[in-house]
Amino acid sequence: MRGMGFRAIAAATLTGAFLLLAAGPAAASSVTNIGSFSDPRSDLPARPGQLVRALYGPFTVPANGQVHNVPMSVPAPCTNCRITDMVPNLVFDPGGTTANLDNGLMLHHFVLFNPSQTGIGCPISEPFFGAGNERTHSHLPTPFGYTNNAANWNMITHIVNKSGTARTVNIEVIFRWRPTSETADTRPLWLDIDSICSGGNSEYTIPTGYSDTHVNWTMPVDGRIIGMNGHLHDIDIIDPSWCPTHCSARGGAIALSAELIGGSGSTYYGPIPPNNPPPSDITGATLCRSEANHGTSFGAGNGSNGHLDTDSNCGVNTAVPAGAQAEAYPAGGAYPTDGIPISAGQVIRLHSEYQNDSGTPKTDVMGIMGAWYVPISPGYVRPKSASTARVSLVPAFNACTSPNRIHGPPDFPGNASNPDGSCNPPAATSTQLTIGTPDSNGAGLNSQGFVKTTSITGNAATPADEADARFNVSITDVRRTTSGLPDYTGQLQLDTIIRVTDRDNGPSLVGTGQDTAFRVTVPCATTASTTVGSTCSVNTTADAVVGAGAVKEGRRSIWQLGQVKVNDGGADGVASTQPNAAFAVQGLLVP
Repeated sequence: MRGMGFRAIAAATLTGAFLLLAAGPAAASSVTNIGSFSDPRSDLPARPGQLVRALYGPFTVPANGQVHNVPMSVPAPCTNCRITDMVPNLVFDPGGTTANLDNGLMLHHFVLFNPSQTGIGCPISEPFFGAGNERTHSHLPTPFGYTNNAANWNMITHIVNKSGTARTVNIEVIFRWRPTSETADTRPLWLDIDSICSGGNSEYTIPTGYSDTHVNWTMPVDGRIIGMNGHLHDIDIIDPSWCPTHCSARGGAIALSAELIGGSGSTYYGPIPPNNPPPSDITGATLCRSEANHGTSFGAGNGSNGHLDTDSNCGVNTAVPAGAQAEAYPAGGAYPTDGIPISAGQVIRLHSEYQNDSGTPKTDVMGIMGAWYVPISPGYVRPKSASTARVSLVPAFNACTSPNRIHGPPDFPGNASNPDGSCNPPAATSTQLTIGTPDSNGAGLNSQGFVKTTSITGNAATPADEADARFNVSITDVRRTTSGLPDYTGQLQLDTIIRVTDRDNGPSLVGTGQDTAFRVTVPCATTASTTVGSTCSVNTTADAVVGAGAVKEGRRSIWQLGQVKVNDGGADGVASTQPNAAFAVQGLLVP
């Protein structure tokens, strides 16, 4: 089954002379916008975007024959866009019914190449998506998508027909795309035992018994990996005496593992527990273990007859709906939402494992892992130090909207042509609380208030996330406005807006979050003095208020604070109930 192989295709993509074989398919490929799609794995995210059904072909596969690595040009589903989802299948022409091993048909493999750019560490037209009979889906985490500017792609296809009748089929791919303005870019990485990126043809020979074939791949750029999955083969289909229903006694594909050389051996992403233990010579971090699964519930409903029907995925799976097929993202396969960091020069070792109990070597197997990479955004400006912020609190007064007085000159800048209006008398915003002031209410002048914030940087030498932000709030001489100005024993509430810029924004890391309300309850207690009102204070941290991880160590967080104010507790003295009003705000006293 070696035929033309990937090597000639790779050479063609390098030269741009991507020619059809004389016996190739008719140019009848099509792309059609669709409004919905019934997803057989239930893992298609419900999110915005245009769904497109692409039919590539048709291919007439002779009885007991094959169409082997036919190169062709196929239409892309969109241009100047980003593709977020890709769902492959092999279907009969023209009805679109799934073609699989229950009909004697096998999607050996197909690969799509983007001629508008070369691959990362792969100096040919970029290979960005492919699948075999496992028909693995690709669902990129929001907001990422694969950028496409080409009207047409290059594709190779290998389809096998084990039946006694010629069959006509198409490669079907359901795409979802979104505008570039709504998404962020991600690029594919191609890891391959006999790599097309270095002159190979992706096919290699395995001996009898167990084999673990290695190849090293060096990362050319810094970035973070957000997803990986593998492509393996069923070896009992390669035999001339093939197994219509999977013959487990002949062995089969086991798994692909991507080992980060020098990484922590305790880092493992993949099925927990694995169906088969990983190779004992893996000493680095396992970025992904993509296991071959035979005879799953998906395959039973999709005509695979117990053969290889899924390869497990690893990645940021926040977009995949709950209840999706288990093999898509098994327990242990989910990455952190910021992906897995990897630096230029680090080496990934690809392990491809097979168990061949057929009695003879197999010359037509593959071991390929595709990964999705996100570059790290440039940094952002930040000060050398801003570890402490302290603001004084002054009573809050209502804005003057209907002036009945004229403020003395000079006028504030920007209002020179009109005298500054003012309102008499001043109206405090809070009708519930006050502070002592002799010329206003006869009580002594004793109140002081402040809000102090202090960053806690943590200890980089320990694995714990010790970073935090401390908030210290204090206001003294707080009184009710009722007769006698009694001490206030209810609650206040610190109320501000925080705009966070940091390195904790998904795999791209750098970003500014949306403005978020930050509120802290401040308890009040009476004092022993008969001439001083209550003291209201709290000493707490962001992690204690919001939850662990509100401030993450090493993320260079800048917390931009909005106006700092302290609200009263309303008539019931409870900060969490409304209506409450501003009692004090950040400000300055000029005696």
